[in-house]
Formats: sequence, structure tokens, C-alpha cells
Amino acid sequence: MRLTDRVISLHPAVITIAFLALFIGSGLAINIQTFGVSFFYFVFSGLMFAMIAALMLWHYSLYRAATDRNSDVVGHGGRRGFLFVMASVGTCAFLILLSAQWLIAPENPIQATVATAMPIAMLVGNVSYFLSIWAAANALTRFDERQRSVEIHKTLGTFFLEFYLPFGIWVIYPRIKRLLAAPLTNAT
Repeated sequence: MRLTDRVISLHPAVITIAFLALFIGSGLAINIQTFGVSFFYFVFSGLMFAMIAALMLWHYSLYRAATDRNSDVVGHGGRRGFLFVMASVGTCAFLILLSAQWLIAPENPIQATVATAMPIAMLVGNVSYFLSIWAAANALTRFDERQRSVEIHKTLGTFFLEFYLPFGIWVIYPRIKRLLAAPLTNAT
């Protein structure tokens, strides 16, 4: 079984518990600051990146599995993988800049550069994050419908379920099981 198939075949309870543990851990790290502010911003950044990376891996795995099993209908093997990389890189850059901002003195000239780069990294990360979830939702919906394109409202429903993954995974898990049962049409 391929790695992408293994990732999306995880039981919804595992996904929900992992997401909640990382989410609550990062919230605690930002609010309980006994070792100093900068230390907990590094912990917060690390936990947030772990959560975003895990989410991006899950969404990419869903996108890849749905695209590989539907490439004969869609006409391509998936060309939106770069969105998942951009979301991870943009978020990682933002989190590194956020942590660095606490280490740099306000009068240091580098502080202005960091303050300018933070919104750019955040914009790239957030836009790519939403687009990558949309790509995964669209791929799953196209697989279900076996069509080259589907109505926006169908993809939008799947998008919201994937966006709120700890809850939505329970609803889309039967669709994922049907997806995994389908034969591969593209073995790349």
C-alpha cells in the first residue's frame, strides 16, 4: 500500500485525537509561559508546524489518491501538488519569522525586514492552504461523480468538511473507504 493510501486510511479517531493534541498543545504553549516568552513561541511554532504539516500530508494524500484513481476521467494525473508545498513553506516561514520577532530587539534594523516579511509569508501560506484543501475536495468530489468537472456547491460542501477536519472526517470517511477500494488508473 502506498504512503498516501496509508495516510488517508487512518481511522477518523486517530486523525481527530492527533489534531486536537497538537491544537491544544500549541494553545497551552502560547498561554503558559514559565520559561520565558521566546521559548514558548518556539514550542508554539513547532507544534503549529507539526499540525499544519500533518494536515497538508493528509490533504495531499487524499488529493493524490483521488486523482490517481480518476485520471482516466479527469485526463491528467494531478498538477496541483505544488499548492501543498507552498502552504507548508509559507506557514513554516511565517512561524519562523514569528519566533524570530521575539528574539530581535525592536530597535534593530532587521526587525523592519521581519515585520515586512511576516504578512507576505502568512498570505502565501494561507492562500495556498485554502487552495490545497479546495484541490483535495475537488479531487474527491470528481472521483465520486466520475466527471471531469463538478458543480461548485458539491465541492464547497466537501471543502467545509475537509476544512473542519476533526469533525468532517467522520462524514467523509465512507467516501474515503470507497476511494481506497477503487483500482488505481495511474500508478505514478
